[in-house]
Amino acid sequence: CLCLLLWAAALPQAHALGEDAYPPAQERSQIVRVLLSRLGITNRMDLTLDGVYGLGSKGESGMIFERGSEITLLARNGSLFVYYQGMSFHAGASLYLTRYQGETGRENGIRVTGEPALYPGDLQLELDGENIRPLLHIHVQDYLLGVVPYEMSNDFPLEALKAQAVTART
Repeated sequence: CLCLLLWAAALPQAHALGEDAYPPAQERSQIVRVLLSRLGITNRMDLTLDGVYGLGSKGESGMIFERGSEITLLARNGSLFVYYQGMSFHAGASLYLTRYQGETGRENGIRVTGEPALYPGDLQLELDGENIRPLLHIHVQDYLLGVVPYEMSNDFPLEALKAQAVTART
């Protein structure tokens, strides 16, 4: 969208990006989609990007945000709006935050303000009425690192933890 590219050019931390940075099909086949319903998101979502992220449609990023960028998303009148460093952008009914490879040994994901968890994946945002519907696209290995300890404590026998990991993967 020309509007997104023009808006991206005005941001000090943003750079244009081509489609060649989108992961190939074989990498996307190991992706799990997780609806982040427990966050109780309504019409506002404040995020800190603890990694490098592209903003745009799925598979296309019109701009890139550097690590540490803070953005606010608001749902109003059937549209999503993105707020960043005092600027706003009308994103339409949906948008996609694509995670790019980070530095080795550093966290690489999204944090929702007020929540301790790091969400290491792409974030698809759509409208559900007047509320924001966050859907995390996460690699199955990253998903397992979060879901097994969430569902079982490390006090469980090792074999039970192994069985839970196998069950979660399938």
